[in-house]
Amino acid sequence: MHNVYAPVVPTAIPIYEPLRPGCKIDIHGKVNHGHHKDFSVELLSGPHIVLHVNFRFHHEHEVVMNSASHGSWGTEVRHSNPLRHDDHFHIHIHAHNDYYEIEVNGQHLAHYQHRFPMASVQALGLKGDVTIEKVDFHGFDFGVGQFQNSP
Repeated sequence: MHNVYAPVVPTAIPIYEPLRPGCKIDIHGKVNHGHHKDFSVELLSGPHIVLHVNFRFHHEHEVVMNSASHGSWGTEVRHSNPLRHDDHFHIHIHAHNDYYEIEVNGQHLAHYQHRFPMASVQALGLKGDVTIEKVDFHGFDFGVGQFQNSP
């Protein structure tokens, strides 16, 4: 397991090896009550957003999932947002052969079908009104010194 502690948001945390079935990413943080009123977790690949999970808190209280290629968005998938302002959270992303399994605070949120090869993922993006306490990467073989790891 590899941990990244208290990354400054917005950020893109590099992933130096292919994402594959069985890899898991756990994001621990707190929803802020800021100007933007939402936050996003993304799996990134060059000009593509492989997975965009947007927690919305203003007019619509939903989680919107999507993918984009060169700025062109696909079809949105919407779910009820289980979080409220100032909530602490644990977002769990588990890569499977055909989909990403996404849980929030131990509760199933969605299965999101792959729209891009998961092996193309190069970074985890985090942005919006959120404080990230820790990101855990499970099932990766990160080499020493490849990645920023702050205590």
